[in-house]
Amino acid sequence: MSLTLMAMAAAAATPQATHSVQIDHGGTPVTATYSARAEFRHKTVGARTPNRMDTQRCQWTATIVVDRALGHGPALGRTVSTDKRFSGSEAGACTPGRQPGARNLARHDMAIRDHLIAVAEKDRAPLLAELDAVRNLASN
Repeated sequence: MSLTLMAMAAAAATPQATHSVQIDHGGTPVTATYSARAEFRHKTVGARTPNRMDTQRCQWTATIVVDRALGHGPALGRTVSTDKRFSGSEAGACTPGRQPGARNLARHDMAIRDHLIAVAEKDRAPLLAELDAVRNLASN
């Protein structure tokens, strides 16, 4: 349970990257905002034994999740991508409040932004298809 709380605290401390695109759908401009957030997992590996050197390490993995929201309401908002991962480790056990992943993820800010823009470009066709489906459903 402490790892869950630690992951939630790390996610809250991590700034979100956002990217907005405007597309034309049937003469109506639609603004889609893509937000990247990190979901962290921590795991302590190694041993801590008396009268020996501490060999514990905190291994972390951050999965970048991209959420899409439309400017005109919550409809069609969803998670688009969760395939980008970053990982690393630090000496010592994973403890609440330590947040090694959140501290180290800042080094990957440009890669996260590039991933966010690439996801937004890939999502253009599926978004238009979803908007067409909603329009067709509403007209029936």
